[in-house]
Amino acid sequence: MNPRKWIVIYWIAIAASPIKSAFAAPDVWSLESATRRVLEVAPERRQAESAVEVRREELSQAGRWPNPSVDFRADNRVGHLSGQGGNNLSQMAITQPLPIRRLARQRAAAEASLYAAQSSRNADLLVLEREASRVFLAVQYAVAKRQMAQERLQVTDTYTAQGKGTKGDKLRRYLTPLERQRLTMLREEAQQAWILAQREYENANIEFHGLLAIEGGAEIEVAPPAPSVQPPELAELEKALGNHPSVAAARHETESAESGVEVAESQRYADPALKLFRERDFLNGTFYVTGAGISVEVPLWNENRALEGKAKALADTSRARQSAIQRDAHTRLEQAYLQLVRLREQSEQMRIKLVEPARNVLELTRRSFASGEANVLALVDANNTYFDIRTRYLDLLQGCAQAQADLRLAAGKSIVDQGEQKP
Repeated sequence: MNPRKWIVIYWIAIAASPIKSAFAAPDVWSLESATRRVLEVAPERRQAESAVEVRREELSQAGRWPNPSVDFRADNRVGHLSGQGGNNLSQMAITQPLPIRRLARQRAAAEASLYAAQSSRNADLLVLEREASRVFLAVQYAVAKRQMAQERLQVTDTYTAQGKGTKGDKLRRYLTPLERQRLTMLREEAQQAWILAQREYENANIEFHGLLAIEGGAEIEVAPPAPSVQPPELAELEKALGNHPSVAAARHETESAESGVEVAESQRYADPALKLFRERDFLNGTFYVTGAGISVEVPLWNENRALEGKAKALADTSRARQSAIQRDAHTRLEQAYLQLVRLREQSEQMRIKLVEPARNVLELTRRSFASGEANVLALVDANNTYFDIRTRYLDLLQGCAQAQADLRLAAGKSIVDQGEQKP
């Protein structure tokens, strides 16, 4: 067979084969991998990119010259003068507007507007990252709480087993019917806590699959919770706040509005127009006349100041908005920073002064109960205290992680590459 035919068959086979998705879920999801996935599939990103593309097209259009116009005129002048009669083409003219002052100013305004759109895009992506962090942390801590609920259920099973006289238990004691009832209620509380943890995980898992556009609702494996890192100094974050995408977007919008004032000034009058023409006339024979002219608008009745006044008002509005955004950005940054610092200190104190002591108290109480030195009430109290403290501790750790995500958003920091930045 002709080699060319083999090539054609090969490409047809490739085109006919089913296209598989390039996405492969990692074995263990981390915050960064989940965030990258959200930024890839979220429609909000496509919407932000489309806004940038609109501004880019406006910039391309802002630098283009206006199109020339062509005029043709036919009349009976030559036929009347020559005595031959009829209508003839008597004039052809080309008119080209000259945007001498307007074009450069339009381009400067459109360029600043493009930079503003790029910064707004990056600000939107930071918000999207914050949403990805919220969903990921919900799954991550739901898994941790479910594991703790499973541990609590297994621990309560050992309490009732100690009174059944099984061969595997070295420590056994007699339990009264009242004590058995209390232990049964304790296990039922653990069972209810596990059911609640399972329901919270299922809800978080559904939201995780939906945001990351993952098919199916199978359980996923996520990285275990990690302690939040020490944030940089507040003064260092405040120095870099001028580069925050939302602040940068407001600054570029102000630059665009100020350039718009100059554009409005250049648009008060129509652009001068250069006209080249060629006419046909008759004087003892047909002859042609070639010439050039220029037309300029005379501001006799209308100085057209409304457009300039409107542009100045918009520039004042943009400057005021920029000041408000800068003020609010500083406030949010300070609030997020102090919130993270306080939660980190509280979580560390809780780990040292509550979690570890409660674990020791529970272990000692379990031994005392098995040997008959402690009653059921002491065991129930130590058990509930320990797992309640651990639950609050996990909630506190989750709050720290969320506060860290809030600080990244307030400081304009991204944990992944957002792509194109302002040149």
